[in-house]
Amino acid sequence: MPISQGQILVARPLLNDGGFKRTVILLAEHNKEGSLGFILNKPMHLTLKDVVPNMDDLKLPVYYGGPVAQNQLFYIHTAGKKISDSLHIQQNYYWSGSFSEVAEGLKNHTLQPSQIRFFIGYSGWGEGQLAAEVKEKAWGVLDSYTSELINKHPDDMWPEHISRLGGNYKVFADLPQEPSLN
Repeated sequence: MPISQGQILVARPLLNDGGFKRTVILLAEHNKEGSLGFILNKPMHLTLKDVVPNMDDLKLPVYYGGPVAQNQLFYIHTAGKKISDSLHIQQNYYWSGSFSEVAEGLKNHTLQPSQIRFFIGYSGWGEGQLAAEVKEKAWGVLDSYTSELINKHPDDMWPEHISRLGGNYKVFADLPQEPSLN
């Protein structure tokens, strides 16, 4: 399957890179220069109020988006063009946009927490790098099929998506993260 923006990357079971083990990534951008995505299922022990001053009432979780630009806050949302400068991913998903509008929308409840997910860092690949990793079977590639990528519980994401790869991958969905500790 060719790689394209809006698809889901699923770490295959033998991908043991600690930062990417059992991850599900939404590809926000993919072009000839490279790819950019956000890990959807790695919550950090931080909330938005921990990383952004003056957001005391907003205890929204922050996720580990990937190893690149870990000093920056990113977000995907379903608010569309209601947030200026948003970049369309696919279907009703967007990323980035005016943070002041995001903050104001969250504070006055015109933007609901169920419409947005925050990330520290992102996952990035240079030209041809992701295609090579997919060819090496580090990643499974799926078309996004659900509007629940933001609201899905992170613990359920990898088992659900690895099962969607079909075949023998369904067996891995029920295995604990560390089978030797079972």
